[in-house]
Amino acid sequence: MVERRVSVSPNKTLDMIRSPGQVLRKVLLFVCFIQVVVTVYLAFCIYNSAFSTLKGIKNLPKLEDRQRYIPPQKEGHQKLILDFDIGKHEADIVLAEQEMSPHEGQEAVVQLGDGEGSGKQVRLRRLPVVELWSKAAIGSYLWHHILEGPESLDDSIQGATVGELQMTAFMLRYRSGPGITPETVPEDVRSLVLVVNGRTDEKVKEARLWLDHLQAQNVPPTTILVMLGNEQCDNGWVTSYLAPKGVVVAVLVTYDDPRVDQHTFHQWPLGVATYRQFPLIKEEQISPEAPRKYMCNLRATIYPNSSRSELYKFLKNSTLTSSQCHIKVRESWVSNESPDAMDEYVQTLLDSDLTLCPAGMNTETYRVYEALGTGSTPVIEAVVTNGHCAASPWRLLKRHDPPVIWVKSWDNLGKVLAKERRYSKQYKALRRLRVFQWYEWFKLRMRDSFVSIVTTSLLQPG
Repeated sequence: MVERRVSVSPNKTLDMIRSPGQVLRKVLLFVCFIQVVVTVYLAFCIYNSAFSTLKGIKNLPKLEDRQRYIPPQKEGHQKLILDFDIGKHEADIVLAEQEMSPHEGQEAVVQLGDGEGSGKQVRLRRLPVVELWSKAAIGSYLWHHILEGPESLDDSIQGATVGELQMTAFMLRYRSGPGITPETVPEDVRSLVLVVNGRTDEKVKEARLWLDHLQAQNVPPTTILVMLGNEQCDNGWVTSYLAPKGVVVAVLVTYDDPRVDQHTFHQWPLGVATYRQFPLIKEEQISPEAPRKYMCNLRATIYPNSSRSELYKFLKNSTLTSSQCHIKVRESWVSNESPDAMDEYVQTLLDSDLTLCPAGMNTETYRVYEALGTGSTPVIEAVVTNGHCAASPWRLLKRHDPPVIWVKSWDNLGKVLAKERRYSKQYKALRRLRVFQWYEWFKLRMRDSFVSIVTTSLLQPG
């Protein structure tokens, strides 16, 4: 047998030794290239999401409170207030001796000049007064959060508070507190906004006492009823007080009502829990650029066999949410909170990116508005609750395109939280600002709506 020997050159042997190192180097270079591509892609995604949110903020309506346009009045109608500079004329203003009812808009003659026969005369109109009597906590939400009106103790009535706001077409006079009773309110009122609680049978009886008192007057006031409605949207008792047989010409009702037509019946936001002294949050309290401590929060009363119970079980059994979400529940409802408990609750909202808002007796809850007011995005369970409410819940809020997250079932919460973890700090900061600014804009819209309803229903009847 002949043995063959294969000769290998020294250079080729050296190349074979080097080849594993070259392969490893190429692999490392390829991995680095992939990392660079992924980093660039992620940076582009973050920029795109932040730009989209910033664009959404810029597209929000401006928050300036514009003056409502008042068309020229026809002959025979009362003239508008005449604007003139008293300091420029340096004139004495002498009101003509006329008897003027404090609750009616009437004209008065004003003479500009030093004495009788000098200068010129103009006519001024005293704005009509609309009384606002608050006998429910939603009246405080209307006055302090929507209208941002002042309030002080009434020197003439113990246990009562008063306030005044000058609107474009009328003067709004606010009265509230336990001292406000049918016996202590003025009887010469012509235009009235009455705020009542119609949530339970007991509260309905109290509301009826007020309306019966008004209808028994010799000259009953034309009345708008602002009402905390029944959670099942069963507000049929109001019918007997509606015009033309009754004094009520318009109803602003929370939750919902089958009769909502934006003419006689209007939906009104539930608002924040002012009966628990929930405060008015200012923009400087939001600090949108500061990262928040919790990804989400749940503070609620847990009812047996409810969606709240299912939500609580999910959060309690999830290792992720138990460490990143603030969870505090109770088994029975409490009507009032201690100041410390309320401060803790408000701080929890300010510390949370998301606020979980399960349905209660009605799908609309105070928690949604409280979250919006603190820049925390509400995650709302949009389901139809029992009763006579509309088949589509949250009709009022949805008309204004709120920056919230809707879920039909809490089974979808896992996907919501997984998506939340992928958002950048910059995106969340912009979102907090947008949520707060939207809520401020929404309150201005409700203010305009209220003023419009008062003007058309009380001051321009028919």
